[in-house]
Amino acid sequence: MEVGKIQVQNPATPMVGVGSGAGFGGTPAHATVQSVVVAHFDAHGVCAGYLAARAFNAVDVFANFPATSPESLIQTLQNLYAAAPSRLRIIIVDIPVNLKDPMSFIQGLENLALRHEVLYFDHHETSLPYLAQFRNVKALYVGPSALTLNETLLRMIQNPTEIDQMISILGAVGDRDAEVVRRNLFNADLQTLSDGFDVLVRERDGALNTLKSLLADPLGTLARARTRANEIPAAQLGQRLGPVVTAAAPLPPQWGPKALEKLAFGTGAWYAVGYGYDERSRTWVVRAIIRWDIVAKMPSLPQPGTVARNLWPVRNIIGHPSAPSIAATSETEAQEMVTQWARALADAATKSAAPTVATLISETRVGEMLAEILQRLEQILESQRQMYQEYLELKRRQVQLLERASGARAAD
Repeated sequence: MEVGKIQVQNPATPMVGVGSGAGFGGTPAHATVQSVVVAHFDAHGVCAGYLAARAFNAVDVFANFPATSPESLIQTLQNLYAAAPSRLRIIIVDIPVNLKDPMSFIQGLENLALRHEVLYFDHHETSLPYLAQFRNVKALYVGPSALTLNETLLRMIQNPTEIDQMISILGAVGDRDAEVVRRNLFNADLQTLSDGFDVLVRERDGALNTLKSLLADPLGTLARARTRANEIPAAQLGQRLGPVVTAAAPLPPQWGPKALEKLAFGTGAWYAVGYGYDERSRTWVVRAIIRWDIVAKMPSLPQPGTVARNLWPVRNIIGHPSAPSIAATSETEAQEMVTQWARALADAATKSAAPTVATLISETRVGEMLAEILQRLEQILESQRQMYQEYLELKRRQVQLLERASGARAAD
């Protein structure tokens, strides 16, 4: 499927060339130009950057916060490659179009493509409306699933290893991609590795160091990520209300949503709610999350953000509906809001998961209903007895007729 000059890749279909003519299909050619990879700075970006570097035999990679954010990407590319002495193939992965200034983003890549070959791989649906405006950039939309993007890059690697395949799935877990769950690829170890990558990429130059380490020593990097995952503290368990758990103490400042997610995974709950103090805004903040794997299995479950808007319609609710936050005026109010939110989530989830409603019947009415049933049974049995008596009478008459007929024949 093509949108303008932009190929929209379905994982079930082969890839074809787009843009100014060179194809994306098969293994990329490397003889004429050297390749460099620029990736987003989160766990998925690092994994996608690894796969792209393996697919294109990249001589250099770059990923860092905030340099490879949508807002900073164009300036970063100019700083790195505008004055490069020779033509390069620049592969950009997992960095969406800057929605704050999409035209400058597009023009910046177009200007770079006048000197270098620019390949742009993305899976974010927000980018799709703008990609048809590229002329010199070879843009490939492979989404909306992060796993689809990764598997596209994976297929471009000559003789991919099991580690390559694992990193492809791991990157999608880092992006909380429901496709991983729908295809039964998710497991607890991948969640642990994803947590570890979150720790690694948050360090100074963490995305770049993790990407380079992954390319140099993938097994060692994965082992280090498993260990570092323990640095994310699970929130302390407070109350349990059906599928919802609450945190008993304020959340760690650096890991609020992640601490709640870890609490939910550790207790088997679907939701987790807690509060903490935000130093930047100097306010108490209440947070709630729903486990991403549960949403993939039961997409009809209510989102925390939706439930919050019903509870507090005039409050400012910030963040994605699956992990929103709300400011409170004091710690006491934050604690009260946690309880309110947890109860509302438990009630909404129960109704969503079990939509049928049972009607309670009083003991008096139960007795009346049983008497009616017994009376009806007696009527049915009496009717059957009468029918059986009529049947027996009919058979008796048939026997009498046969006996008379036999006697008459004997007399003749």
